[in-house]
Amino acid sequence: MKKTTLALAALAASLGSIHAQITFQSGVSLPYGGEIISYRSSQLLATNSGNGFHGVQAYSLLGDGSLSSGISIDLGGVFGANATSSITSVFADVRGFGVASIVPTATTATDFGKVAFFDLSSGSILKTLDVGYHPDSVTMTPDGTKLLVANEGEFVSVAGESTFARPGSVSVVNLSAITNAAGLSALTASDVNTYDFSPGNLGSGVSLQGVRDNTLATNNATTTAGFANIEAEYIAPTNDKAFVTLQENNAIAVLDFASGKYEAIHKLGAITQTVDASDRDGISNGKAIAINDTLKGLPMPDTMVLFSKNGTALLATANEGDGRPDDGDFARGSTLTGNMTAEVSAIANNTGIGRLNLLKDQGRDADGKIADPTMLGTRSFSLWNATTGELVFDSGSAIEQWVAANDSTAFNINSGNLADWDTRSDDKGPEPEALAFGHIDGKDFIFVGAERQNGIFQFDITDLSNVSIVGYFNPVTSSADSGGAFISPESILFLDAASNPTGKNLLVVGFEGTGSNGSIGVFEVVPEPQTWALLGFGAAFALWQIRRRRA
Repeated sequence: MKKTTLALAALAASLGSIHAQITFQSGVSLPYGGEIISYRSSQLLATNSGNGFHGVQAYSLLGDGSLSSGISIDLGGVFGANATSSITSVFADVRGFGVASIVPTATTATDFGKVAFFDLSSGSILKTLDVGYHPDSVTMTPDGTKLLVANEGEFVSVAGESTFARPGSVSVVNLSAITNAAGLSALTASDVNTYDFSPGNLGSGVSLQGVRDNTLATNNATTTAGFANIEAEYIAPTNDKAFVTLQENNAIAVLDFASGKYEAIHKLGAITQTVDASDRDGISNGKAIAINDTLKGLPMPDTMVLFSKNGTALLATANEGDGRPDDGDFARGSTLTGNMTAEVSAIANNTGIGRLNLLKDQGRDADGKIADPTMLGTRSFSLWNATTGELVFDSGSAIEQWVAANDSTAFNINSGNLADWDTRSDDKGPEPEALAFGHIDGKDFIFVGAERQNGIFQFDITDLSNVSIVGYFNPVTSSADSGGAFISPESILFLDAASNPTGKNLLVVGFEGTGSNGSIGVFEVVPEPQTWALLGFGAAFALWQIRRRRA
């Protein structure tokens, strides 16, 4: 279980010193974080929710790359006084309005989430509509005719779930007749259709058979997942379909708007990775960087983007991984007991996977014991064929390997704290969370924000046989003016030079912060990368694939 593959050796050999291709331009701080951001026509919106305030902050992006504060939209009263739990997402529309998803504090069967439409010039609330349970993200089809909401149906409490298990779903709001903000007042409940994963919403030949259900670990069962335990997380749309990450379920669903049914549910399976699985792999169980533990991981993606490459539609996913502590579906390897005890000696080794959080319902053999340990997430990003769901590319251990060689003081740190280096190795490592796609001067790039490690990575994916990291920025190991708490990147927007007033290719990053603060950062992306980074990654990935097949 504890080994270093030829691919990783080649990868490590290809790493070299860097010169940053992502440069800091400006930043602003928000008292409760700038977790989710959206941009249209020089206006930027950011969620700002915490400590009793729940709303959206607007900014103007100026020609020098700075952000000028605009109106603040207070959405805390949508459910009544002190009845809002959080603002989870926001979207800015070119027709002059914004829309935010709002979660109530109440959790009964009739306590649906809402979306609130507001005027971008005045901040006034124009319309609110019920959607599904616990809306988590909002987006729009490219043609603007449909607002899409991923309703996570997240766990609320043992008592609440015992009386009513709130199903995850996707809500589709018909905006085909909306030409400006004023028209939103005419929307009614009849313009909203919500699709959970019950049998009546599944297309011909589609079922939940084999889709991961987090409750099976608790129940010691391997049956078909119940539709109430499906959790929709993020949506990447076309005009005809919505591709939806089902994070805890390790799948991507495809909702066809014409039929109102899920035409496919792609089960993502496991990916074998080599990682640093322990925070006690040094001398006398101390900290150390040791990327030498090989095991499977479930991608369990969060953010996803859709783009076309060489005529093929691809989905890029940030494979964060996410368990359900309330269901006890994962535990540290060395603490597994009873019929969950692993059948490999490495499980009890603090220098290996014994410290790692493992999924209880994965890799079990006939007697129920874990014979093939599996971690949450894969510490990578992946590319999937949007039509077939097949894996096209995975970045493997590139993020961990790169940080180890180039920014080791920030290796698997926790929430931007350099004193906590290596402390996340036994959990989900750097934890890829935010993701964006960009096309610059004939090259294709994927930008990844590592929530815990705090870095922003620029991958050149122009040639999938020779993928390279060509840009990197980490606020906690840089000399940039902080402008606030640049901790835990949660969302990334790529703005090409033609779409913003600076005339530069930009990344705008929403940082969650530490709970009581947060920020938004604006960064320039240099279009022509140097040749210093991971030039051998393509060969390393090929070797890793060969080794994996042989294993």
